[in-house]
Amino acid sequence: MIIMNTLGIDFGTTSYSACFFSNETRNFLFKNRKNDSLIIDGLNNEFKITKVRSEFKSFINDLGEVFNLNEVEAITITGNMHSFFLVKNDTPITNIITWQDQRSLEKYKDNESYIEYINKNYRELFSKFQHYLTSGYAVTTLLPLSQIIDFKGCSLHFAPEFLLKELLGDKPYSEIPTDHSLAHSSGFYDLETKDWNYRLIEELGYKDLLLPRIEDAGSFIGYVGNHIPQLSGVPIYLGMGDNQASVLGSIFEKKINDEFANIFDESKILVMNIGTSGQISSVTCKTNNVSEFLEYRPFVDDYLLLVGASLSAGKTIEIIKNFTKEILRKITKKSYDDNKIYEIIKNSVLPYSTLKFRTTLNGTRYDPYLRGFIDNIGLTNFTYENLITAAAYGIIEELYFYYQKMDFDCETIIGIGTGLQKNPFFQNIIKKVFKRDFFLSKLKETTSFGAAICALNARLYGKEVLDHDFK
Repeated sequence: MIIMNTLGIDFGTTSYSACFFSNETRNFLFKNRKNDSLIIDGLNNEFKITKVRSEFKSFINDLGEVFNLNEVEAITITGNMHSFFLVKNDTPITNIITWQDQRSLEKYKDNESYIEYINKNYRELFSKFQHYLTSGYAVTTLLPLSQIIDFKGCSLHFAPEFLLKELLGDKPYSEIPTDHSLAHSSGFYDLETKDWNYRLIEELGYKDLLLPRIEDAGSFIGYVGNHIPQLSGVPIYLGMGDNQASVLGSIFEKKINDEFANIFDESKILVMNIGTSGQISSVTCKTNNVSEFLEYRPFVDDYLLLVGASLSAGKTIEIIKNFTKEILRKITKKSYDDNKIYEIIKNSVLPYSTLKFRTTLNGTRYDPYLRGFIDNIGLTNFTYENLITAAAYGIIEELYFYYQKMDFDCETIIGIGTGLQKNPFFQNIIKKVFKRDFFLSKLKETTSFGAAICALNARLYGKEVLDHDFK
């Protein structure tokens, strides 16, 4: 076996994460840093690009505290799917617009929002796997941007490509490719042809916007520049979207434990992630019975990810935390630490609640205007404990709704994400609702680990498939 040490980096919504992985020892080392670059202004949701640059530079410098960077032999970057920015003359002219941006919900024509206008007038140009477009995608966000920015001479790039540019140094953005999963997250990628949906792009008026070339995950990009001496000369390989990387990482972790003969056996595994949002993902080659409630995303080789995504999973718990904190402040005239509030929430979960809490607080992919509600309130069940319990069940029940639309029978659920790791009550609820075996990932960060695995495969096998047997 060829011994290889790789570094995977994840540009997350709330943090930067890195994983150092050795295929000899099977050991993982992790390093995290909070992402403080987020700017929220009304419906606009962006990462301030100058802040990202300074934070990432500091993060790279801090990696030496945990990793021996001299041992790193390959790097891959993953990060925010859907998040993008515009470049002109090799210089960013926008911040990084995130997947949570909702400016496309603003009114456009005839009292219709930008989203409604696109879905009404251009649906026939969508991929057969797209039933409608929603906020947070480049395809919808670009329309309001086109009202204030002339796209001529501009190019579009995805969030991980900003970090790639920071590592590469002098390499221009025009020479940095994107992979199929990030291209797909734009909303104007054609899954059937595995290329940009040029007809939709042209009809929407985006034809002057330059798009990156699409290459397979694991393609060689270049070397870390001399401006980062601790990693100078290390080869960089193309990563994939954070959803894909987290699934890859979680399945590889399970493979290490169980020695699966085929780690992409779609009949066995459902990967559940609860972070800011919630996701369930299964690996498939089948494209029958395309559901309007699910997303079909490129994965590796001819595999697809079948994804059900909720938008307010961990966010629901955060909102309840803020609500609890404010109530206590009003009653006691004291301020409480967030950790104390989260402890109160954890200790308030009951085995079950007769309240029904629909946790679509920020809409859904198929209906961005849908909002949550609490139902079945009686004379005795409107208590704090019932409210917390109903919210926790509501988060899992929304994901179960998507699972039912997948039309397959999983044997094992792999749980990943901080929401599941920090809130053990979710595990019991998942077992009750899904009635399946549940395996909680022990990895601190499955997404950066997945990126490290992607780098390992790229370094060892070039563009070979990612399900190579590492035994």
